[in-house]
Amino acid sequence: MRVQKVNDSTIRIFISFTELADRDISMADLFQRSSKTEQLFWELIAQAREEVEFNLDQPFWIQATVASNDEFVITVMKQEEQTEIPVKEKEKKKSARGRVQEWVYAFADFEDVLAVVQRLPQFNNMRSSLFEFEGEYYLSVSRIGVGKKRQLAEAILDEYGDLVTATRDFLIEHAKVIIAAKAVQTLRVSFGV
Repeated sequence: MRVQKVNDSTIRIFISFTELADRDISMADLFQRSSKTEQLFWELIAQAREEVEFNLDQPFWIQATVASNDEFVITVMKQEEQTEIPVKEKEKKKSARGRVQEWVYAFADFEDVLAVVQRLPQFNNMRSSLFEFEGEYYLSVSRIGVGKKRQLAEAILDEYGDLVTATRDFLIEHAKVIIAAKAVQTLRVSFGV
């Protein structure tokens, strides 16, 4: 493992797939929250504190991506104040079951995004945005209701995309915005799905 300090608020941690395998952590594990991955993350942050004097003393974003055929990179960025987004909207609310009501899904290609849009149920208050980052498409969705309709939406999103730890705020700052608001509705109208 090696740590690269990009600036005072950003570091990159490079981990080989062999090092992950030695810790019994798979690629799928990295995109899901588990005690294994949390322990690895905090070990990496402790290493970064020692090697490059990176103190994680404020809210942060994490992005995990494949850097090469044999290496994985985790980018950690301290969250700066967002002037254009009110604080109340930045805080993710949780349902009674403790599940976050805002999701970001990554898709390998645009056809998968269209397949999801075609199959998703209609939600009156849904918020959605579409981004492109490093050759993949990211769909941010929130306000998709409750009950069976919501469960159906989650199942469809899980079938075609991968739930990632990136946030909409991160994508706004670092990715190419394709459709800033009402992405699902816009794609339905534009592509007749």
